[in-house]
Amino acid sequence: MGCVSKYGLFIINSCVIFLGVTVVGVSAAILQQDSIFGVLLTQVFYSVPLSALIGGLFVTFLGVLGCWGAAKEDTCALKTYASIVGVLMVMVVTAGVLLMVFTTGSTAYIISSMKVIFNEYGGADEDLTYDLDFLQHNTHCCGIQGYEDWADFIYGNSTNVADGCCKNQTEGCGVGLLQDPQVKELVYTAGCLSFLTDALSGFCIALGVVTLVLASIQMLSISWACIIIRDSSRYAPL
Repeated sequence: MGCVSKYGLFIINSCVIFLGVTVVGVSAAILQQDSIFGVLLTQVFYSVPLSALIGGLFVTFLGVLGCWGAAKEDTCALKTYASIVGVLMVMVVTAGVLLMVFTTGSTAYIISSMKVIFNEYGGADEDLTYDLDFLQHNTHCCGIQGYEDWADFIYGNSTNVADGCCKNQTEGCGVGLLQDPQVKELVYTAGCLSFLTDALSGFCIALGVVTLVLASIQMLSISWACIIIRDSSRYAPL
């Protein structure tokens, strides 16, 4: 058996384990703590860190399986590993294509989801109200595409904006501001949609790069695993 192939596969999968554990840790941290996205993260983008968490666990498992097969020269484990990684590589390429499609067509989905959440502002869910105020005030945005959007939301009722829209935020500061002639000087006028789509765009680009790197590593892993399997069969005792 070629030592280069054996230890090369072992090193690659050690790196894969480290990557998987890192993804699991970061994803779990995102799911467990508040962020500037607040309720939008948990209700609109919740599937992103959750999918990353599941993917990280799966990648970690594959890394352990690959290390075990390489260290023990276990052809059964390596065949299983090569088969799973082959399927995973197809899934990664498919995910990359879907990611690009989602990047170009995600605006309508984001707007629809944001409308549902903004319409719950000022209701029974105090955490949601706090998170929307926090998001708008700290990112200097108001509404989805502009502060006028609040006229169409339940809380706005053609009169009010969220307190988080106020440049000088105090409790109840947004009441009646839509009818104030000086409204543009008192509230942030830009919508929050551009902030979210810019953040999502950067995230998608990063995922695209990771996808290409992962696909390359997977191709290399499959090649090395097949070489080890071939050499094991060649030198196996009769």
